[in-house]
Amino acid sequence: MKPGTFKLLVFLILFTIGIVGWVTLFGHEGWLAYRRLSQAENQMRQGITALKEKNDKLSTEIYRLKHDRDFLERVIRQQLDMAKKDELVFKFR
Repeated sequence: MKPGTFKLLVFLILFTIGIVGWVTLFGHEGWLAYRRLSQAENQMRQGITALKEKNDKLSTEIYRLKHDRDFLERVIRQQLDMAKKDELVFKFR
């Protein structure tokens, strides 16, 4: 093999490795895109968890409103600023 041919072959191999590495890191579906998607997935999972917790709290509140008369009375009195007989309601700003 001639020395010039060997240098050209080494150059082509290194160039090919460089291109493959560049595409792997920065390409449309490369490592950086994967990291962005992974972070977005983690944020969505956290959002889903928060929404599930909120849903559970609301389900519990709905159940209590339907089945617990004391809880229902307390909620109504708080929201409508109502008082029982011989009670006073103080409003603070």
